[in-house]
Amino acid sequence: MQSCLSRVSFHEFQVASLQLVTLLVIVIAKAEYRSAISEVDTCYAGVGLMNMIGNKGGCGVRLRLHDTYMCFMASHLAAFVNNCERRNQDFCEIAKRVLFKHQADPALAYVAHDWNGGGDEGVSYLQHNGLVFDSDKQASIFHADHLIWLGDLNYRLNLSEAEVKQRLAHNNYDELLEYDQLGIERRAGRTFPMFEEGPIRFAPTYKYDSGTNRYDTSAKRRAPSWTDRILWKKPSNPDKPMLTQLTYDNCMDMMLSDHKPVHAMFSAKVRHLDHSKLQSTRLALAQQLKDTKDDLTTKGKISTSFIEFGPVQFMEYKEKTLVLENTGQVVAAFRFIAKLDEPRVVPAWLQVSPQQGLLGPGEKVVIQFDLMIDASVSAPLNQGTQTIDDILILRLENGKDFFIVIKGEYQRTCFGMPLEALSPMSIPAMPNPATETVQSPPERRKRMFQAAKATLANHHHTEGATPSSTSSSASSASSSITSQQANLPKELWRLLTFLWNKSMLGLPTLFLEHGDRVLCDYIRKCLDDGDTFDPAVLLGDDGGQEQEARGANSVVDVLVAFLECLPEPVIPVALYAEALAASESNERVKLLKDKLPPLHLNVLIYISSFLADAIQYAPADVKEERQSCIVSLFTVLLRHAPNYKEVNPPLARVKMENFIRRLLSVA
Repeated sequence: MQSCLSRVSFHEFQVASLQLVTLLVIVIAKAEYRSAISEVDTCYAGVGLMNMIGNKGGCGVRLRLHDTYMCFMASHLAAFVNNCERRNQDFCEIAKRVLFKHQADPALAYVAHDWNGGGDEGVSYLQHNGLVFDSDKQASIFHADHLIWLGDLNYRLNLSEAEVKQRLAHNNYDELLEYDQLGIERRAGRTFPMFEEGPIRFAPTYKYDSGTNRYDTSAKRRAPSWTDRILWKKPSNPDKPMLTQLTYDNCMDMMLSDHKPVHAMFSAKVRHLDHSKLQSTRLALAQQLKDTKDDLTTKGKISTSFIEFGPVQFMEYKEKTLVLENTGQVVAAFRFIAKLDEPRVVPAWLQVSPQQGLLGPGEKVVIQFDLMIDASVSAPLNQGTQTIDDILILRLENGKDFFIVIKGEYQRTCFGMPLEALSPMSIPAMPNPATETVQSPPERRKRMFQAAKATLANHHHTEGATPSSTSSSASSASSSITSQQANLPKELWRLLTFLWNKSMLGLPTLFLEHGDRVLCDYIRKCLDDGDTFDPAVLLGDDGGQEQEARGANSVVDVLVAFLECLPEPVIPVALYAEALAASESNERVKLLKDKLPPLHLNVLIYISSFLADAIQYAPADVKEERQSCIVSLFTVLLRHAPNYKEVNPPLARVKMENFIRRLLSVA
């Protein structure tokens, strides 16, 4: 490569290079920048087999050019169309594990404040995903002014080969990109949320017959996709971008691979401090401080001391703001601090941004408070052991502390309640899709109304029963799930009943796509209020398959969230290690079931029977993909205790999925 570059009119040198199996990143610079480049470091992370092998992973180079930090990441993520979630996980794992050595520079302290104080989306993402490191000695990939991520990201198009080639025949790239997995996942915030990508105006880069410009003609005939991409980190201030993409294209002349490489050119702004002026400015400020010695204290004010969120629903996002103003004559450093004997600065259900920063005299900053009660924090709120009520401490260095009261009224929900605390009901034996015929949309809507009325009537009858009769019924149901009656939480039964019929199980995209957020909210509210599901809302008035699939997948999303929110999972945490061991033997799975509490056993067998039918009655062309998605989704049936130390998390994940497979095979 260097021999090729030497033919052009400028001289260059290799700054750094790093290789991980087939991954290689090389940074080359003009010779005139040699003295301006410092603090060069490299790091890699393998995320292949067992989350360690380097057949998949990322390589990074970080450097300082004048007073600007640059980072270049090359990666190769998980392959195959149905591995989209795994690619998302690979991105997260690489971002967390690639760390560079860092030398703190007082001259750039204000930049570090911005990165580490909640002002950088990437650093906040790492912190939210549990990364802890010493920012004075280490830097993540996001501790950079310019971050470029490129490589074979392996995201595919959610279309068949024929559908892709039909659109390619008309160069209909914009329509194809609507099915691009990377674009879909980025817009949903599930991967690369802090990155931008330029417009794609070139043909898909994969898969070609080697040595040709002809798409794959082998027996596998893989659908063309834009697997090879170049992205860059969003600017902290969108109005003042420091990195501008000038070109973005593929290289059709390269014939050595079944991929076509991509290339891009950027224009970058570089920070270059005048250190002589920096010193004179420092001396001038010191003199100014002496001249104003009577007013050296840091002063400030906030627009309000109360952040009131009002009624808060499960999975509802709310935001509030306040303004902090520096009313003094000196630079004011601010930060939120933890209360005495408390490890966290802010509660788990709240995010504050920025959490620290610097303000010049007269300057203001808007501090945002984001509240979201999701599955990870809902349990204690539902059980009443915790409330949305806290006091945050905002400290002005060398000044006063502000006490900010955070309040909200959480609307308790069936999500996050223990199985034993949910509304129990005796229900008919499990449905048998084999005996059903595929119903028309009007018939399905009629059946839904009848099932909903029967559910609520049954529930009211159970509520009116005496405790002794209810207990007796529960004991009878727990002794044998194959009997005519089984006790389950009403909310769970309603979700499964909606899906457990041949018409719904025959939908091609069931389990393969996410549902609609508005429909999910509607379903959750119906479960909490005891209202019947309105078929017109979930299935649509016209009965089209696309609307039906959206409604069905919304129910799936709610079902997974319901199971994920359980304080004690279906497989109790005390049996977690035994469940992993059972991933190796059907006999162990059966022995594990014998140890489950009766209600948990009912729930497990009912869900696993439903999932087995969902796989059995899937359309043939998506059966394998549906099974893979179900196995991945329903690992929520088990989890370890919060204080459990997982020795090898990637291996544990594999065992969890194998356990679900065995569970479904013996259902």
